[in-house]
Amino acid sequence: MIRSLLCSVTVALAFSLWAQAPIQLTQENGDCMGAIVIKDSVYHQSEAVRGFGNLLEIKENPSDDKEWFEREHHSTWYKFRAPVKTTLSFDIIPDNIEDDIDFLLFNGAIPGICDKIVSKQVVPVRSNISRNDMANGSICGLRKDAPDEFVRSGVGSSFSSAVEVEEGELFYLVVDYQDRPRAGYTIHFHYDPPPPPPVEEKKEQQHLVIEVVDAKSGKPVDANLTIEGMEWGQVVEARGSSRYEYDMDMYRNLSIGCVRKGYMFFSTKVKGSTEPELNVKVELLPIAPGEHVVLQDIRFVGNDTKVLRSSEASLLLLLRFMQENPSVKIEVQGHVNGPTFKNKKEFIELSEARAKSVYDFLLVNDIEPDRIDYVGIGNAEMLFPEPKNKEQSEANRRVEIKVVGH
Repeated sequence: MIRSLLCSVTVALAFSLWAQAPIQLTQENGDCMGAIVIKDSVYHQSEAVRGFGNLLEIKENPSDDKEWFEREHHSTWYKFRAPVKTTLSFDIIPDNIEDDIDFLLFNGAIPGICDKIVSKQVVPVRSNISRNDMANGSICGLRKDAPDEFVRSGVGSSFSSAVEVEEGELFYLVVDYQDRPRAGYTIHFHYDPPPPPPVEEKKEQQHLVIEVVDAKSGKPVDANLTIEGMEWGQVVEARGSSRYEYDMDMYRNLSIGCVRKGYMFFSTKVKGSTEPELNVKVELLPIAPGEHVVLQDIRFVGNDTKVLRSSEASLLLLLRFMQENPSVKIEVQGHVNGPTFKNKKEFIELSEARAKSVYDFLLVNDIEPDRIDYVGIGNAEMLFPEPKNKEQSEANRRVEIKVVGH
């Protein structure tokens, strides 16, 4: 029913739409600071963040408040810009009509907006917290004929009124499930008047070849890949082959990860170049207790436990490794950057909290807790005891994975 409705709406449009591929979600996307950038008119997210992310930003509001959720439950944040001066409306179309989806929309042209949302120094420009209406496929959103800017909790209209927007105007959208998500959803933007269709810019292409082999025998082995940097804003996943070939834009900096059942996971960085063909050889080592892997791309904000967005590919790689090898048990080891200081209590506690943030990510993604342990090392094992630049300091703020059982 929902698919046919979406198809009929799409066909009726007078301009062509282009759909943006979804990303692999992390808990960071449950927070305003981790908002996913939507660039296109149609965005399908096949899953939803479970929980409220790393920070409960919306809370302690009256249940009859029209503008705010009572609190976040299972929320995912997005940000987007209006492509032209237009009237903005949209539909949020659940894949499963039993899902009850609510939303808040904020004007994003406010310095420090994420902090101001937490302190309620800003208010939504639109909201809809009404109970889902299965008769219309549980769709909610903004429509030109809707009379109200805000719709409170309970039985009410599924649509709030459309918004007049200027070209380039920035908005933040938080999508929230009252109950545990059953499935994902499509966000379908409508503009009246519509933006012109995108113009494809032809760029010189580079051919990427990735070959996966057993490190001891040199023989090809089928494995699964994660590639970050090949396509803007997302991690590409590929499965079931020993050789992968892609065409991509020149001078792409890549982070390539690889997992195969029975082998340690592998990650490497590849610097961009203008060579017509780029060849990468991945050599996998069999799993053995005591094996140690540095997840160099899991990075943290300063003296904080907040994982940087650039860590997404490494977290996904670790998750796939645990899923492919269900008997493996690991210890997550946290490290901090603390040059010129002794390994004091604060360093131990911060590094342990960082290790726990990775532990929590695996738990949220259904990895059994008895397969994971975590520990804080502090600054006792810095890769760069006297870091000379920002990159070396970030490398000290890291997480390592040790196999303790197989």
